[in-house]
Amino acid sequence: TSIESAIITRNRRNFLKYIARFCGAMVPIAFVNNLLKYGLNEIALCFRARLTAHYYSQYLTGFTYYKLSNLDSRIGNPDQLLTQDIDKFASSLADLYSNVSKPILDISIYARKLSDNCGGWGAPGGMLTYLAASGIFLTHLRRPLGLYTVKEQQLEGHLRHVTSRVIASSE
Repeated sequence: TSIESAIITRNRRNFLKYIARFCGAMVPIAFVNNLLKYGLNEIALCFRARLTAHYYSQYLTGFTYYKLSNLDSRIGNPDQLLTQDIDKFASSLADLYSNVSKPILDISIYARKLSDNCGGWGAPGGMLTYLAASGIFLTHLRRPLGLYTVKEQQLEGHLRHVTSRVIASSE
């Protein structure tokens, strides 16, 4: 808003000062954003490593791998489930953690600052009520997209399984 006010008042000196301040802030902001992405990728990698180790220990115990591939046709694509689906699940779990924890932190900091400036919790209470209502409404609107994503993953897994079976059975 400082840059906009300098543009509106046609104050070249303030405009250049605010642009320089903005450009100077971009490096720390970019650093923090990349640090957050790195942290989320580390969380996803830890989830993936632990889930993969657990499921491979279950898969390779006894004759489970043989039973799944030759005797039981309910799970047709264990190779995809153990590799790509675990990776996608771990990434989704890390994103879920980020998408839940970061907005809660942002809202709590913003509500605290707003209550300090307004002298009470009336304004933050109204804001939090609005955010909760709009979040519930948007969640209701996004629900069909989740079903489409599940269906897409099922179809991709089936296609990979059928393709691998064609390759394995070809002469």
